[in-house]
Amino acid sequence: MPSARQHLLIGLTIRLLLTVTLPALLDDGLLLQGVRYTDIDYDVFTDAAHHVANGNSPYKRHTYRYTPFLAGLLALPSKYSNNGTVLSLVMSTKYFGKILFSIADAICGYIIALLRRRQRTNQQQNSSQTAVFGLSADFIDALWWLYNPLPINICTRGSAESLVVLLPVLATVAIAEMHSTQPLTRQARSHYWSIVLKSCLAGILHGVGIHAKLYPLIYTVSFMAYFSHQQQSSDQITIIKSNQAKPGWTNLLSESMQYLENCFCCGPSKSVGNTFPWRHPVRILVMAMLWVERLFMTMSSVLFLVFTLATTMGLTYAAVQSYGREAWEEGLLYHFQRVDHRHNYSIYWYWIYLSRGRAATSALSTSASLWGHIPTIPQIFILGFTSLGIAPYDLTLALFVQTFAFVAFNKVMTAQYFTWYLCLLPLCSDRISWRSKRMLASLALLGVSIVSWLLSAFTLEMLGWRTHRHVWLASMFFFIANINLLVSILDGYKSKKMSVPGQGWAKVKLT
Repeated sequence: MPSARQHLLIGLTIRLLLTVTLPALLDDGLLLQGVRYTDIDYDVFTDAAHHVANGNSPYKRHTYRYTPFLAGLLALPSKYSNNGTVLSLVMSTKYFGKILFSIADAICGYIIALLRRRQRTNQQQNSSQTAVFGLSADFIDALWWLYNPLPINICTRGSAESLVVLLPVLATVAIAEMHSTQPLTRQARSHYWSIVLKSCLAGILHGVGIHAKLYPLIYTVSFMAYFSHQQQSSDQITIIKSNQAKPGWTNLLSESMQYLENCFCCGPSKSVGNTFPWRHPVRILVMAMLWVERLFMTMSSVLFLVFTLATTMGLTYAAVQSYGREAWEEGLLYHFQRVDHRHNYSIYWYWIYLSRGRAATSALSTSASLWGHIPTIPQIFILGFTSLGIAPYDLTLALFVQTFAFVAFNKVMTAQYFTWYLCLLPLCSDRISWRSKRMLASLALLGVSIVSWLLSAFTLEMLGWRTHRHVWLASMFFFIANINLLVSILDGYKSKKMSVPGQGWAKVKLT
């Protein structure tokens, strides 16, 4: 069976062939008239790259609302475009961006395959063992991304999402340990400095990801909680070995955290005699102080935050200095208030479509602004739940759940957004029960909802029928199917329960 590198070459070859052949057949009308394969965003990228190559701002291209460095990257081969050689064709703006995106997408799939192989090694399984239906485990790893038709379609059409999703995957690689339930190394001090260095590197990659696309910002607290948990576990072993307990209120913190961990998915399976201290504001305050101490007073988490902020602010400052205020407004601020009245998978698009023609009165604008923030309420709740309840124990699961929920509740949702969480799902799939009846029913429901949406969108977009409400109902059906699938994933999550309540978050837990 092919190795991971061979799967990489095969996956890259598939992408490059589709990059060259499908646009020639569809965009030029040789196969299907009126059907375009290349994404309209790719035209925006290439036009902006032409502006940069001519010494102008990429924001002279209307609707270019991305980091200027992307246009600068695509403008690099401009000096080779008129040589009349094969290199000139490859390096031309017509193909260079798609080739670059395809390479990044294949590398992302290769990294995912390597990380999954490492998981099997840590679980003391043979990486070449036979998996499902006689397929090797390496081939199953490649199916998650390298042979997945969705990311193949996204990158070969000219979408830059392959570069965006590569950054969170690289940040996960920088962390090395896939989840904190693995046994710690015996050299606690060496492990401590390893955590610190990984937090710095992950912070740099995370900062680049935030600058390139704003959505990785939701991972910040999860990364901080994970690094804090790792460092606290290392410190705890050192303290217990030295048999020296630090004085203070850590025992109270441990007892308070016991209930909170029992509420989340990774706590003890049975909770006895724990009630949340609603009538004891002092204990609630102590619990709040615990989060502040763990997230902002642990060296690894603070270093991660510092390097993230420094990288993001440094790149943004460089963009503003190079291209003026437009880089700030179009490349960053626009995404905080972006709405799209064209039909998409989001359940909010029809409301946005109806409200776009209303009179812009002050009262109506205020009301619309308030209603527009309603979708952020469930997002904030889920972010808090996963960042503080799941991420310290299983980082990749937390990142997947956050991204999945963020996309499902977002006011704009296109097929490119699905790649944001699909690149994370393979990294936690081994802890999810996929063969349960509930999971199979949820996957079937999701498939039916996708077909329903595509059919209704086809009648609206291609046939010109007035089926806006049908598309909206299909979007609601798709939303329900997504939430049902998320619940099934969490319900079938096979976590390794903590043997000691409060372990990892409390500084000391002596028996």
